[in-house]
Amino acid sequence: MSRVRRSTGAGIHRVRGECTWAVAVRGSGGIGSGWQYGDVTTKTQPRAILGVFIVAHTMNDFYATILPAFLPAVASEFDLDYTELGILSFAFTLLTGVLQPALGSFADRSGRRRWMLVLGFSVAAVGFFAMAIAPTFWFIVTVSLLCGLGAATYHPQATAFIVSAYPLRLGRMLGIHGWGGAVGHFLAPAAAVLVIAAFNWRVAMAAVAIPMVLTAIMLRARLDEPPPTRSATLRGAVTGQLMLVAITFGLFSVVGRSFLTFIVKMLVDEGWQETSAGFLLTIVLLVGAIAQPLGGWAFDRVGGRKVFLWATGATVVLVAAFAVTGGAVSLIALTGIAFFSFSLYPVVLALASQLAPEGQTGGSVGLVFGVAGLMTAAAQPAVGAIAEAAGDIRIALAWQLPVALLSFVLATRITRKPEVE
Repeated sequence: MSRVRRSTGAGIHRVRGECTWAVAVRGSGGIGSGWQYGDVTTKTQPRAILGVFIVAHTMNDFYATILPAFLPAVASEFDLDYTELGILSFAFTLLTGVLQPALGSFADRSGRRRWMLVLGFSVAAVGFFAMAIAPTFWFIVTVSLLCGLGAATYHPQATAFIVSAYPLRLGRMLGIHGWGGAVGHFLAPAAAVLVIAAFNWRVAMAAVAIPMVLTAIMLRARLDEPPPTRSATLRGAVTGQLMLVAITFGLFSVVGRSFLTFIVKMLVDEGWQETSAGFLLTIVLLVGAIAQPLGGWAFDRVGGRKVFLWATGATVVLVAAFAVTGGAVSLIALTGIAFFSFSLYPVVLALASQLAPEGQTGGSVGLVFGVAGLMTAAAQPAVGAIAEAAGDIRIALAWQLPVALLSFVLATRITRKPEVE
């Protein structure tokens, strides 16, 4: 059902997509006009809203994915093993999982979505600047928490803005929004390895912070704050189906994140040059630019449950193929794992928004991504420890097969037409 509603005293002049252009009589007796998204009236057109978030998503996922490209250089300078690299990956994503539900719900209740987005990019920029001057490994681990804090603010707010603008085309528009994130994903390793090769990893870390500050400025200038939903609570956003989606997506994300985190270090250990390994990761991540729009399109056509089953089932097969092969075949399997991992992002955002009570999209999306973030963060040190014990990161990644299988089993329990409980 569309969330667009006619405001009291507003004359509706024309409709574009699912948004209305309203001319409203203000309390002072003056005439004001703007695009109306549900309860929100703003000067920004829906396409402009989507464009802003495509750019912002590019930057958000750029810095969220860039850490693996730094791991070989950081490991070399501080003499780190796989367990320590897993700890760094854990810290980098920890607060994304811990804080995302609470921050999403707070933004629902207070109506401070734009403020939350600007704060997130600003804090993450500080985190990257701090890592660039880190004197020790544990200093990097500590300040990397700021990057996770910044990432915790993005998806709940972005989803709420886009869903309000396009409530009848959730999958398609979230898939297009996801395309921006995919661009950030595949640009990150290439940009990092080039700057590291030309200068060093510290210069590259500092360089990441600059476009993040510019993104914060853009969001502050281009977005309007929505009205608050005073009744919004995190507990009110939780339903059984939402938790099932969160846990299923979390297990699925553990598999995809584990492969993406360690692929560059794995290839370097197997004799690849760091630059070559970084560019291969870029190619692997490039599939996300295709996968996310396709995932969103499939959601609108066949529903979230079927897309979940396709993605998790295919990933079980691909992880098994990686486990029993090597060389080019295993890299093709890894690329397939990345494809299906990215394809579910717009699907999960759309499902979470469907399951959200009115005005609580941020809390619902934050809960799903928060649970998934915690699970993926906790898994990385475990994968690193298994690699150290086995003496081979490929063995540790092959052990993701039971996790992928469990995510497929849970996906069969997702309802065909989710309803708010």
